[in-house]
Amino acid sequence: MFSRISALGMFLLFFASILCQAQTATCTNWKFFNLPAPWTSDPHGINRWGTVVGLAQDSNLVNYGYIRYSDGSFKTYMAPNATDTNFARRNALGVTVGFYVNTTATTPRRRGLVVSGASTATVDYPGALHTNLTGINYWGTIVGEYNNQDGSRAGFKLKNGVFTKIKYPGSVPGTTQVNSISDKGVMVGSFQDNQFFSQHGFILNQGVYKKLDNPKATFNGGDGTVLTDINGSGVIVGYYFINSTAYGFIYSNGVFKDIKPQSGTWTRIFGINGYGDVTGSTFTPAFIDADYKSFTARCQ
Repeated sequence: MFSRISALGMFLLFFASILCQAQTATCTNWKFFNLPAPWTSDPHGINRWGTVVGLAQDSNLVNYGYIRYSDGSFKTYMAPNATDTNFARRNALGVTVGFYVNTTATTPRRRGLVVSGASTATVDYPGALHTNLTGINYWGTIVGEYNNQDGSRAGFKLKNGVFTKIKYPGSVPGTTQVNSISDKGVMVGSFQDNQFFSQHGFILNQGVYKKLDNPKATFNGGDGTVLTDINGSGVIVGYYFINSTAYGFIYSNGVFKDIKPQSGTWTRIFGINGYGDVTGSTFTPAFIDADYKSFTARCQ
């Protein structure tokens, strides 16, 4: 009797695991968009007002930051004395962070960029060659990554003028990326391990690191899981790989759910706001430009 009950219990647990892994998010209000020609674009973040920021490229392959408002209007931005600008995140107060490539230095440098209205500020990690800002919360705490002259790299947090280095314990040096920080100060990102150099997601909350991988991800040749954003309620979005194909997901209350757009089979989710509005991109495996689409949707 004991063996039968044990076998039945194991089967039910296995079946429940399959159901959990197979869940699909309920998404509404899909809006697909691309910036008008000659621009091509990648969305990177969405704030509480539905404003999307990201990277726009013109016909000369020059990169600009862009801001797309909820009514569909948009504008591009090039930092002063720069040849390249990229927007990563915008908080509820309209402060946008990213980076630009400085052309006035002897050696071109990526420098962290903060834009608020007509004001701009440059952020450089102390002693670093390159600095890239990847996230900002309501309170103005910033996260990003830096590169040193010797090629080493790490993530960081900037709060009240103080830089704190972030490196997932035991990760391959130079592979920790901090992608977002919530209004509650919780950070998410990714790192690589020594096994196949696969990517793993992580959460950093009050100094405690926690690995978080999508259970469906494969871990070979750079595959794995990337956590890209987290909102104030702790809901996380990102993407995972199965044999080098990307799939977007939302993670809430311990459950992963796939986000499946109405078109495209290679999907990444980059941002989420407090209402559950997400932004990302999708395209077909052939990677035909006409098939590439950015989108927003409300998912749960």
